[in-house]
Amino acid sequence: MASSEGKLNISELDFTKIKENLTGFLTSQTDFVGYNFKGSSFDVLLDIMAYNTHYNSYYANMIANEMFLDSATLRNSVVARAKHLGYRPRSAQGSLAAVTLTITPTGNPSTISIPKNTQFQGEVDGVTYIWCSSNSHSVNVNANGVYTVSSIDLNQGIPTTFRYTANTGDPDQKFILPNANTDISTLEVSVQNSATDSETVVYIEATDITTVNSSSTVYFIDEVEDGKFEVQFGDGILGKILANGNIVILSSLTCDADITNGARSFSVVTDVGGYSNVKIETTSSASGGAEPADIEEIKFNAPKNFDAQNRCVTIHDYVALIKRDYGDAQAVVAWGGEDADPPVYGKVFVAIKPTSGAVLSESSKKYVQDEILKKRNIVGITPEVVDPDYMYLKINSTVKYDSGKTTNSASVLKSTVSTAVIDFGDTNLKSFDKSFRYSNLIKAIDEAEVSVKSNQTSVSIKRYLYPLLGASEAYTLNFSNEIYHPSNTFWGAISSGEFSYRDTANTLWTGCKIQDANGVAQVYRTSGQDRILVDSDVGTVTYSSGKMSLVGFYPIAIGSVSTGNTTALEVSVVPSSSDVLPLREQIILIESGDITITMVDDAGTGTYVQGALTSTDGSTLITGTSY
Repeated sequence: MASSEGKLNISELDFTKIKENLTGFLTSQTDFVGYNFKGSSFDVLLDIMAYNTHYNSYYANMIANEMFLDSATLRNSVVARAKHLGYRPRSAQGSLAAVTLTITPTGNPSTISIPKNTQFQGEVDGVTYIWCSSNSHSVNVNANGVYTVSSIDLNQGIPTTFRYTANTGDPDQKFILPNANTDISTLEVSVQNSATDSETVVYIEATDITTVNSSSTVYFIDEVEDGKFEVQFGDGILGKILANGNIVILSSLTCDADITNGARSFSVVTDVGGYSNVKIETTSSASGGAEPADIEEIKFNAPKNFDAQNRCVTIHDYVALIKRDYGDAQAVVAWGGEDADPPVYGKVFVAIKPTSGAVLSESSKKYVQDEILKKRNIVGITPEVVDPDYMYLKINSTVKYDSGKTTNSASVLKSTVSTAVIDFGDTNLKSFDKSFRYSNLIKAIDEAEVSVKSNQTSVSIKRYLYPLLGASEAYTLNFSNEIYHPSNTFWGAISSGEFSYRDTANTLWTGCKIQDANGVAQVYRTSGQDRILVDSDVGTVTYSSGKMSLVGFYPIAIGSVSTGNTTALEVSVVPSSSDVLPLREQIILIESGDITITMVDDAGTGTYVQGALTSTDGSTLITGTSY
């Protein structure tokens, strides 16, 4: 409404309010006293004026919003604001793989040359994609007359090359990479003197302007409109300026982003070094492919990138730069070698949980170490990418419910509760620094279905040990949480899966398991209800730190497997606390196979079900602790 002084209220921008304010303002004027605006054609003019004011206000507000990183909604605006912070959005990235080639040529050449961008093909979900060798290789024949080259890195994408002739008379000339899915990490920039002079100079990306002078052969690259990238050159002060008639050559791979992750087998497209008789062994399946950074990712990472200043000094810098430049990083954690156990001075360790899969491939680790970290870290500090350390929880819950409050059967309710536990893990765990809080799980189970009255739930921690079968070795399992051990007479906090074991008398026993006895790790077997020691001392258990160290552990087989070190032995412990906390690179997971739900109908019977902790061997451990 218009003020008593006849001034127009301009604080309200809704169409209806604007019209009301305009009408009130005119009514307050002596020329329009008693005038019926709604009954006249003047009302149409008021509509037009109100709509015009509303639209102008809306656009002015939008323009103001687009000026700030937090409120901007258009990608071009977000990219422009991020540029002021020195942040360039990550381009699409093709997946990385590694293969070993065995070539059987015709004739006996002394050397076989494999050029860069030799094409291979692989399938994902029935669709064929192209990978290219990232470097050239020269293969010599070995003593057996076989030509073999190991660890050939493959980048997913199709090679593309664009040529521009520099016109110094055109100030608006741009050197654009027109493909939206260009993988910038594969970009190579070179400048040919002219169409008649084939001499070519390779340019490198300028990452530190303090080292750039007027003659530096460097280029700059930024995202421009529609997610495309533009290459820029120096102005004669920061970087060498282009001469008229120079030919700019931009070569890169146009990739298919994350849909190519998971490819496990490859074949040649035409030939390798001129030969088609090639055996290909995959040493690292395809991983690391990623879509371009989206708006929310840019908003989140740009300020952190500004803090890092494109160098790795603090552990936060390592995390920020990996999240900026490596698209398949779902979660990242870094720590100094002095904090490792045991300490390793002069190193920084980085653990990455990929978006696809559980661990990075060796080729992806090498890419992160060499192309992202080593170029920016402090001299004398060596970065090392390691796998996340997964720690699993086993959930055993007795759930009381009122059958009179639900039409679902016990089996349906059991499935519902199991799903609630899985959803709890997906929401609250599955990343670094995500702790398991027992009370929150109890709440999630109680709220799984309206008929659920209460639950009594026990939790144990499970790790996987991969022993070398048929050999005596030392191993350490770190549960990172205090292990339940109320007294020196207590046994049964540690349990394991079954394995075959040879005792000191060289007798082979099957059905063996691990147990603890007052800080000593032992191997036992069962005979009826009795436990019989096979090896009374295979290591130590430090209850306070949650660490089990095996020395001279000599398993012969796990199940039907008797060779290698790729078969897992499950080892579980009962934690002293119901809350479970991860350590640095550890990630806590709950798998569906580790959830045991028992439904008890408690429809007003008042029946009490005693809680118990059950080990993997079926024995019951009464801890005296309420769970």
